[in-house]
Amino acid sequence: MASESRTLDVLDRHILHALQVAPRAPFARIATVLDVSEQTVARRFQRMRGAGVVRVLARPEPIQRAGASYWTLRIGCRPGAAGPLADALARREDTSWISIGAGGAEITCQAEVVSGQPTGLLHHLQRASSVLTFRAHQMMHRFPGRGEVDWVAPEHDLSPGQRDYLVEGASVPATIRPVTHPTSEASLTAGDMPLLDELGRDGRASWATLATATGWSQRQVAHRVNELTAAGAIYFHLDVANAAAGLHTVANLWFTVAPAHLAAAGARLADHPEVAFVAAMTGRTNVMASALFADAEGMYRYLTTKVAAIEGIQDVEIVPQLTRLKQSNSLMRDGRVGEPPR
Repeated sequence: MASESRTLDVLDRHILHALQVAPRAPFARIATVLDVSEQTVARRFQRMRGAGVVRVLARPEPIQRAGASYWTLRIGCRPGAAGPLADALARREDTSWISIGAGGAEITCQAEVVSGQPTGLLHHLQRASSVLTFRAHQMMHRFPGRGEVDWVAPEHDLSPGQRDYLVEGASVPATIRPVTHPTSEASLTAGDMPLLDELGRDGRASWATLATATGWSQRQVAHRVNELTAAGAIYFHLDVANAAAGLHTVANLWFTVAPAHLAAAGARLADHPEVAFVAAMTGRTNVMASALFADAEGMYRYLTTKVAAIEGIQDVEIVPQLTRLKQSNSLMRDGRVGEPPR
């Protein structure tokens, strides 16, 4: 199982991409798109999940919550201090996407910050004895890109029609209609916490499982999940072991973009299948992107072709990520996706 999980074939990657497009899509619908049996899709997914290759989960969207903001922290550490500090950060509920990069000297961490809490994470980190430098960049706007939540495995992109069918469940049309704005005004309440806790453990939990966790009917659960998703109050995400998908080079790209070109440049970057995340940030480097490649040569080709063609980019800083300790909500162990912190 261990060796099998490290090498994904074409069908495995197509299944991952289908789940990026529609994380809760029934296996039968994914099977229709990929022209295989439902049993094959279910078996492949369970194998990848059991081997620590992928985990589907749901999380609240902090930008949609009053008083909450999302920050990317760049923490320069004393020699030998990055590992213990990053591990401690990974076990916090308010952090995600924690990596050690820059030759082992810098931690990158995304954190949710609640206003009115001056003694929170930002306050404590700046005073930690192991921290040499500290930069905090607030996320102003996340660029949604082509409609996928995350990256696309190299050369295994689904067609626009296939993506549309996965999302809509209708006959396959010629083009995809991306949704870029919330279609509901629903917001999270205290009563949604049991639902969110269960989806945070397993984003593909059945309606029956979610009904048991909440005490609601399956119809009520399905309606509430659809309502919160349409409002942008929660989002579904795949935590994936990048190396298993053939993506061995991961880097954070910090761009300085002229203000007149900020919106257009961010949208262009978000459309690139190599880019997992891109957002407008505060600070001199006002756009941050997380990009994934098969190797360093692939990163070079990307920078000298696609990035070079975008108007308004004045500078780019490349920070390779050496070790990932936490994905969106899953701890990483030996390059595999583990359980969320408890």
